[in-house]
Amino acid sequence: MSSKTACVACDSKDISGIFKCEGCSQSFCLKHTNEHRCLLNSELDDIILEHENIFNTFNENKQESFLLFDQINQWEKDSIIKIQKTAQDVRIQIQQFAELQKGEINMFIKIKKKRFLCYNLEQTKKKFHQMTKELETARENQEYLEKDLYRWKILLEQFKYDLTILSPSIILYQDPNKALVHKLFLSKSNQQSILKETLVSYSDQIQFDDNHHIAMHCGLHPTPAYISGTQEYSSGQYQIRLFISKKTTEFVLSFNIMSKLMDMLSTLSQPQFFTYGWQSNDCINPSQYCLSNEKNVSDLKGKTTFHVDLLIDCDKQKISYFNEKTKQTREINVDVKKCPLPWKLYFYLYDVGDTVRLLSSTKIL
Repeated sequence: MSSKTACVACDSKDISGIFKCEGCSQSFCLKHTNEHRCLLNSELDDIILEHENIFNTFNENKQESFLLFDQINQWEKDSIIKIQKTAQDVRIQIQQFAELQKGEINMFIKIKKKRFLCYNLEQTKKKFHQMTKELETARENQEYLEKDLYRWKILLEQFKYDLTILSPSIILYQDPNKALVHKLFLSKSNQQSILKETLVSYSDQIQFDDNHHIAMHCGLHPTPAYISGTQEYSSGQYQIRLFISKKTTEFVLSFNIMSKLMDMLSTLSQPQFFTYGWQSNDCINPSQYCLSNEKNVSDLKGKTTFHVDLLIDCDKQKISYFNEKTKQTREINVDVKKCPLPWKLYFYLYDVGDTVRLLSSTKIL
């Protein structure tokens, strides 16, 4: 006689679970199967309601965007004469510079551009509309599981973040004590190169979005999950900007570097190699390799979100980060015997909802 699995929701263990949920892998009787599905439907309704609230915020910002464009257009008209004069001055400098040099010269004109926030906001809106289609399809076809709900919730948090930093409800202010248009200067320098860094993982708990620039822990329960970058860092300096968010402060996550020689799936079984980086409770990896000024540091602990500028210096064999909110900088010397070059990014997530977002990755030297 075959054994039967009891319904997990019934008080009596004599009642069999005749239906198994593919999302949570639990068995339910007919009555509690319907209740379980109704609960999932209720969660989807909450996500759609939150989605509609954010959509309304986008529409409210639209009118403010038009006002910003009017101000920008006026700025352009007022500045064009100054720009033409500055450009002509630089042309003369280039001619004079070329006359003094023989052979080939490497000239790089560094022009500081201020990116107006409306453009970035439009990119966020495009991604938001893609999610709109996903939610409409899910509700219409009733084809979604718990992991889909987790993913949508996390993405909504990312959209809230984008609205916070990209909101066009900003007053354009012109400082009368500073020049509106800055002059251009010649500099013999190598042009900076933007790296095509992305995130990957072998863990089935991790889901990706935004072309593998967002990694989300979407498991059913808190469990270790590991993420690495695809780029290798062997020489020079690199600045990597990260936005890291946690569901709660209960569990720890970390951002690190690892050697290419390390196997991400078996880091604990490779005692000859170390990862170097920081944990969200302010501890570092590995603890015996911190600098003297690392003692009793209070920076990340107790926070659920933080913006980090991670600096990887392969030539000086050290890494550091700058916390944009606290303005603190922390640094670790790397023992290349324990963490041989080339290096890669390495993240440890544990709690459901923990998220790492890659904002930019630039070679600076």
